[in-house]
Amino acid sequence: MPCSALLPTLPTRRCCLLALAGLSLGPLPARAAATARLPTLDRALLVGVSRYPALPTRLWLRGPDNDVALMQELLRSQGMEAAKLQVLSGAPRRADILQAMEDLARQARAGERLLFYFSGHGSQQAQPADARWPEADGLDEVLLPADVQAWNGEGAGAQIPNALLDDEIGDWIDRLVDRGAQVWAVFDTCHAAGMARSDSGEPSPGPRVRALHPAELGLTLGHARSSAADAKATRSPGRFGSPRSDGRTLLFAGRSHERVREEWMPKGGGLASTRLHGVFTWHLAQLLRQQGWQDGERLIEQVRQRFLAEQRLSPVPMLLGQRR
Repeated sequence: MPCSALLPTLPTRRCCLLALAGLSLGPLPARAAATARLPTLDRALLVGVSRYPALPTRLWLRGPDNDVALMQELLRSQGMEAAKLQVLSGAPRRADILQAMEDLARQARAGERLLFYFSGHGSQQAQPADARWPEADGLDEVLLPADVQAWNGEGAGAQIPNALLDDEIGDWIDRLVDRGAQVWAVFDTCHAAGMARSDSGEPSPGPRVRALHPAELGLTLGHARSSAADAKATRSPGRFGSPRSDGRTLLFAGRSHERVREEWMPKGGGLASTRLHGVFTWHLAQLLRQQGWQDGERLIEQVRQRFLAEQRLSPVPMLLGQRR
């Protein structure tokens, strides 16, 4: 789930001077021409949560800060203006993220292509019995901002304080789409509630899993499913929050039951040339640098092939929504 400088303006000035002199530069080199045609985005919100002050430091992450820096550098290199790029990194709170989402919704214009990116921990919590879109397992997927707190009890009203629900993200994407925007969303996190609880001790400097077992937040899965027992309807297949799939391309680092990791990347690189990154983010960024934001189905398949080349059979990156 790494900045280079912006492209220099000198070639543009040189073109103008030569044009005034009646000279011609000739065709651009093939590589430069291909880069100029890469599909880009208009606005973006990048969120990386590494530190969780209310949780033990052994649960903190290190990769999200690097992930956000990498994605920021990628978008700037593709021509995105700094004023159209919102970055929340380190320890953004729920209120910070919601405000940035609202700002993006207010600024977005019809026809624009937008990005929401999240790198950090995910988890699950019980759905209320009156949920608009009940899940088959009675559980909501949630993203964890920095100010997340321990589970606040049992029963229908129990929840993870300050968690960001998939339904909230889905509603927000619906708003953007209804305004005529095309939305890309990338989630380098997981909601693997069935994974083993983390070991005690200090945070490891190496690979870490980007999901908190509900027990780390004071909840057992039995409690969660019991408190959501009234959610009888089956879950719509292939959904994250909103059941809609129009106007959006959603990319996930893995399936909900799989472990998503951050590791030293690139794999096999020396100490001086590697950083802790979400494996998914690192590979996705390499592909986006080559081909831009154009074909979600092709991108996700290429990430899967990269995983297999590194002998990663799990997780399996997923795509929801529009495939192109």
